[in-house]
Amino acid sequence: MIWGTGYAAFNNLKNFPVNSLKIDRSFVRDLASDPSDSSIAKTIVAIPDGLNLSIIAEGMETPAKWE
Repeated sequence: MIWGTGYAAFNNLKNFPVNSLKIDRSFVRDLASDPSDSSIAKTIVAIPDGLNLSIIAEGMETPAKWE
């Protein structure tokens, strides 16, 4: 099950067998140029990292976004 698509609540991380978290393209689109997007993405990544979940990020198309 991938958590993060559509409307989802953090409570679902405890109630469903989640193994992946998906980061929507809207949070990735301006990562290299918008400090707010970068902060949001770093925070989102910390959640699955701390829970040992895999992360799927839509739109990671340039080296600058990976940095």
